Amino acid sequence: MSTVPATTQRTAPVPTSTAATAAAAPATPLDAPDAPDADLVAATSVLRLHDLTTTPQGDRVVVGHPATGRFVALPEVGARALALLAEGRTVADVESAVTPPGASEPVDVLSFARSLVRLGFVAAVDEAAVAAPDRHDGGPAGRGWAVAPRVRLPWLFGRTAGVLAALAAVASLVLVATVPGVRPDPLDLFFLASPAQSIAAVVVVTYVLAGVHELAHVLAAAALGVPARLRVTRRTYFLTFETNLTGLWALPPRRRVGPLLAGMGFDALVLCAALVLRAAAVGPDAFLAAVVMIELTAIVVQLFVFLRSDVYAVMTALLGCTSLDRTTRLLLRRSVRRLSPEQAAALAAAPARDVAVARWYRWVHVTGYALAAAFFVLVFLPSTWFMLRWLVESVVVHGPATWAFWEAVLLGVVILSPRAVTGLVALRDLRDRRRDARAGRSRVTPAGVRPARRRARRAAAATR
Repeated sequence: MSTVPATTQRTAPVPTSTAATAAAAPATPLDAPDAPDADLVAATSVLRLHDLTTTPQGDRVVVGHPATGRFVALPEVGARALALLAEGRTVADVESAVTPPGASEPVDVLSFARSLVRLGFVAAVDEAAVAAPDRHDGGPAGRGWAVAPRVRLPWLFGRTAGVLAALAAVASLVLVATVPGVRPDPLDLFFLASPAQSIAAVVVVTYVLAGVHELAHVLAAAALGVPARLRVTRRTYFLTFETNLTGLWALPPRRRVGPLLAGMGFDALVLCAALVLRAAAVGPDAFLAAVVMIELTAIVVQLFVFLRSDVYAVMTALLGCTSLDRTTRLLLRRSVRRLSPEQAAALAAAPARDVAVARWYRWVHVTGYALAAAFFVLVFLPSTWFMLRWLVESVVVHGPATWAFWEAVLLGVVILSPRAVTGLVALRDLRDRRRDARAGRSRVTPAGVRPARRRARRAAAATR
């Protein structure tokens, strides 16, 4: 999956793991962590900014510092204020320039400038160097293992690769339609002597294919000069290998599509290769049939946009959205209960494009989660309980001196490991949320530059 546009994912045919590409949605200037140097900014200050990127996205402008992976979505007035600050004008001059004539309140450029310092966008204030913010303050976009490989054959991850993947997808459809013997069947997953052995093998194969799926995202992004961050996370109750490509926000929407679809392109090529080998009667047919089913399921699951899949990431990029998932959740929350003042302010400040798309997308979101909940109750829990019972019964019946005992233990560990790791990841996420809450870094904040008096009233209300 990919937090440029969002998050993408890949889910196994058995509820085991997913692979995702995520690009953290752009924050707002006020989402930045605390920084002591922000207090150095005064009305007479002149800021020297780092080399920042600016990319139009819907009715917002995404501004970011690719070296740190921090990006913010600014309204027009914020982007104009940033451009004037970059010219070397004082904060007071910029405030006068961006405040509309006859406005009852000036635009609060001072607070905006201080938020730029907290985000790490400012190199110096009045020629005094600003300390770089802590990398751990970058939120999800700053977590995980940094990966920036050098791609020696970038054409393999550009338009040529896209054409090959599209041809592979078309060829796969033709083979499935014209060659009955290669048509996938759910029972193809059970290709070994016992169901337990088959499921264990499917888990291992899925891990390998998911890893290469993510590598395709990484290499396609690296070909465009965008580094990635890898981490283990989850989508609802699915274990997920996530590639964070937040740096893609620095590119125009259409240039993001290639890296975001690179994983699905790899899946399409593997699917086509397996179908061709089966049609030619070359190789282990039972294993190839299982690979076809695994890859077909992986591609279909990318259509589950409510899980912020690769297709969701592409959809938000092309529709011009910056925080569709968050806006959708706020609209749904407002439908069932009253929003808190902070949530209401966040929804009111959401980009108009995000709100317009969220009005119809929220029903897709709700339907998807309803289906996921039903799958959890009807399939995930019963299958987990069945495998636990099988493991316990096999261990009890057979002694440790028998091969059946150790086979049951080994297969049980392989089959249940994704569920166990998902639980550990959920605990880690809970710990991270509590740590962020203690640090006072709420991500539900209004976007853009706020008038000074309104900001002062809200700050006073927050202290009461």
